[in-house]
Amino acid sequence: MITPAALENQEASFARAFRAADVSLARELYDPAVAYVSPTVRLFNWPRHIEGVERTLEFIALTIRRCEDIRYEAVERAITSDGRTAFVIVYFDWTSEGRRLRSRYVVVYHYRDGRIARQEVCYDPSAPPEVLEGGGGSR
Repeated sequence: MITPAALENQEASFARAFRAADVSLARELYDPAVAYVSPTVRLFNWPRHIEGVERTLEFIALTIRRCEDIRYEAVERAITSDGRTAFVIVYFDWTSEGRRLRSRYVVVYHYRDGRIARQEVCYDPSAPPEVLEGGGGSR
């Protein structure tokens, strides 16, 4: 079961880990047998479902390795009435090649024994990131 306070703490942990570009800082949030699902896997020829905390952290680290000055912000949150699932809308900002970019996505978390048992990242993989600075984009 997830509570609003626990979800706030979880998202603050993710924000710290991404800011440090060290996703291993969020390891304790995950069940050892976590399943990770994201359309991003297609960019790296990884399997659609990633199993286990080590592989999950390895994949997330791979996706951010070229990102500089990461800012992860959970802007909306919702928890199902049974407390087993949470939905979080994230603004993920980073700098790449002198441009400040933003990706907006939804993460669906399913919990087991207070840890993330399944993490589903949902977004339109065909849409480019929003350009915030450095490329003629608007804020």
